[in-house]
Amino acid sequence: MKTSRRIAFAAANAPVGARVAFAAVAIGAILGVGVASAADIPPRSYTKAPTMVAEVYDWTGFYVGGNVGGIWGRTSGTNNFLSLESIGDTATNPQANALRNSAVIGGIHAGYNWQMARWVFGVEADFDWTDSKAGFCRQTDVNSLPCRDNGFGFLTLNEKTEWLGSVRGRLGYAWERFMIYGTGGAAWGKVDASINANCLAHGCGDSFAELNTTANFSDTKVGCVAGAGVEAMLNANWIVRVEYLHYDLGQVTNTLNLRADPLFPQEAPWSRSLRYDTVRAGLSYKFGGPAAAKY
Repeated sequence: MKTSRRIAFAAANAPVGARVAFAAVAIGAILGVGVASAADIPPRSYTKAPTMVAEVYDWTGFYVGGNVGGIWGRTSGTNNFLSLESIGDTATNPQANALRNSAVIGGIHAGYNWQMARWVFGVEADFDWTDSKAGFCRQTDVNSLPCRDNGFGFLTLNEKTEWLGSVRGRLGYAWERFMIYGTGGAAWGKVDASINANCLAHGCGDSFAELNTTANFSDTKVGCVAGAGVEAMLNANWIVRVEYLHYDLGQVTNTLNLRADPLFPQEAPWSRSLRYDTVRAGLSYKFGGPAAAKY
């Protein structure tokens, strides 16, 4: 303590030049201590930031799922009432018909995709239930009234589509988690129909055989289907879709035979085409590896 006071006293009473030299020595000592302290600090370590990686979405694999949506049916053709009362006396009354109907459709699907670069090739089968109905009534011949028996009777025709199925090929173009695709193939459908003749007043047409009879029909038709859709991967396994399909099941003919007499037949044939448009939303589960692989 006494030594420090003596040094401070001597520095205070020393000449100006000595004071300057003394201050320079003190600053050098302080800087030397600072440099030595800095040299003792270990070098700072740095953690390398992780490398950014891209995700590659793989559409290859087997999948199953369900779908639900709407169906719009279009039935167009002709229906007729033909009655041969005597040789050369034929009553016929053909009419054109065009029916429109809509209903809910829903079912299941399963398929497999192969991906090559951005192109995706696939096959898929589906089965959908529905309750698409249409119907109308008409007169027997030119003397009767539709939907009312004024002495000549009338006809009631009904149709219901129970299910649709298909096996289709698919061709898609994918980028990241999204894919657009076109599809087409073979289609099947079950169509039930009925034709009723209500002729309780004085028979059907010019016939005096009073009756009320119904013929029921069930046809499984084969045709074609085509459409397009878009899909998106939600995560490693789940895929959502929206899809449009157009079905064409060709022609079907049903006939109610009222009098099976080869010389004087009486019948009501109904011929029509079967076409449907569907829009469906679906959810699929993809098996196999992860949908997103990192590199």
